[in-house]
Amino acid sequence: MARYPTITEIAQKLGISHSTVSRALNDHPRISSETKQRVQDLAQQLGYQVNSSAHAFNKGESKTIGVIVPDLSIHFFAKVVRGIQTVLDQHGYCTLLFDTSEKMESEANAVSKCIAHRVDGVLAAISMETTSFEHFLKLSKHEVPLVFYDRVANFIPVPKVISNDYQAAFDATMHLINSGCTQIAHITASINLNNSNNRLYGYLDALKSAGMEIDEELIHYYHLQPDSIDTFIENLLTSHPHLDGIFVFNDYAANYTVNVLQKLGKRVPNDVSVMGFSDEPVATHMTPRLSTMKQAGDKMGHLAAQKILAIIQKQEPMEDEKIVINPELILRESTR
Repeated sequence: MARYPTITEIAQKLGISHSTVSRALNDHPRISSETKQRVQDLAQQLGYQVNSSAHAFNKGESKTIGVIVPDLSIHFFAKVVRGIQTVLDQHGYCTLLFDTSEKMESEANAVSKCIAHRVDGVLAAISMETTSFEHFLKLSKHEVPLVFYDRVANFIPVPKVISNDYQAAFDATMHLINSGCTQIAHITASINLNNSNNRLYGYLDALKSAGMEIDEELIHYYHLQPDSIDTFIENLLTSHPHLDGIFVFNDYAANYTVNVLQKLGKRVPNDVSVMGFSDEPVATHMTPRLSTMKQAGDKMGHLAAQKILAIIQKQEPMEDEKIVINPELILRESTR
């Protein structure tokens, strides 16, 4: 167990009161210079540090923000956290970080721990499993500000910082169409996720705008089960031999898709173009390098942190609001 020197310990060693030590450490004018020096010398010798948490709690705040992340192994979310911490550090706040590993139960436990630790606010992206949101509603009972980022619960009336997933998916699909693809599949994540659904809608509307037929057999929810992509593509190449384009929910699944296609004897992009989403490091480390929609993770983190601080400091109300960031089309060798 960690042991930290306390004001009480300094007071006992010097034979003075707790309040005198506290005032001496805070350079109170009523404490003599001699006493201040004695206190400060012993504090330095013992390695005493001010308990910032205690000071904050005395003011009715913790100076801590809970940050709930679905999967920190995804580089995009790591960039979001980095952006959050950059802003919070500048304002003297700490982060209480939770990786839910895409589990709703872990997400609910994270919210409970945020409440138990009396955080000043919560920044959250929902897990792929999340179908119920009562745990987030508990925050409002304790008047804890909540801001969602990337993956959001649309019906909860709080600020949300999101990518323009619909438009990005529309643009990605239109690029495949404009480059000559005539039969385009879409591999998406989960029907529970707003960004998954928005990317699906963007894909569908791009097909419609180009006068192309909607075929439900060309759409696959992979639910974080890569093996299902193998089966989907194998069956698709049999039922749709003219398949020549695939738009994929994220770059990790896109990399897996390229590997499956190559294993089945298909050349990327000569036979089938593949478009990803997010611009993860894997996009430039795979062969061929992946065309994708680049998300601004750092910017999303900055904006989410700035919004929660503005609410905590009562500079802005906590109201239903969407702050939208536009992804950027990045073209590489996986598309024609």
